[in-house]
Amino acid sequence: MAHLTPWRGIRIGSTPQGEAPIAIRQAWIGLTLPLLETAPSEAETMIVEIGFRNPAGLLSLLKQRLGFKPPTTIWQAYTVQAVSALRLLEAHSPDAARWWQRNTPWLFEPAQILAFDADCCELVFMDRLPANEP
Repeated sequence: MAHLTPWRGIRIGSTPQGEAPIAIRQAWIGLTLPLLETAPSEAETMIVEIGFRNPAGLLSLLKQRLGFKPPTTIWQAYTVQAVSALRLLEAHSPDAARWWQRNTPWLFEPAQILAFDADCCELVFMDRLPANEP
């Protein structure tokens, strides 16, 4: 019998940090996502640009164009492939997945990643991929 390498992932246990609306971020709770790395790494927060629908986002974009550098925060995060995570979210919460598709379509490109703060996650090891039953 072949030896299986344990699958590593994170289970989202509480609301992740971020600029998405609270209900959209809460939709991740209960999902188990495959990891790109097994240890949290330092991640610089990035503002999710949601375009002209959000006045604060527009102001931030204007400041950036005028040369103001937005404040950043360093936090411990686990990284996941964005496309895989968003497909799992789509099965769990279609409305939340549609929000991401409308507001951050570039995250559906293969090379993109999402970072989840370590405080909202639990590291899990399994023999196979999870069924994602929240």
